[in-house]
Amino acid sequence: MVQGGQGCISVTANVAPKLCAEFQNACRKGDYVAALALQARLMPLHDALFCEPSPAPVKYAASQLGLCTDEVRMPLIAATDAARTKVRAAMEAAGVTKA
Repeated sequence: MVQGGQGCISVTANVAPKLCAEFQNACRKGDYVAALALQARLMPLHDALFCEPSPAPVKYAASQLGLCTDEVRMPLIAATDAARTKVRAAMEAAGVTKA
């Protein structure tokens, strides 16, 4: 948004909608200090959600929030144990867990 963007289509927003909205709102207001703090909080989650082919990691994350199952259709495969660990840790670090 600093470079002229008007918004974002974000995989992460499926898992952390409030944080992603706060980030977008901070950018719109020109509060880049807040936006950068939110981005720092979200970046490990962004990375984790793409540590393996999509949509397996985000489906796993969404399943941890009770939004769906982690099943994916063939020829895709479910997230590996390593990816699940990385996603779970990133969700916890971002404060995105099931209430």
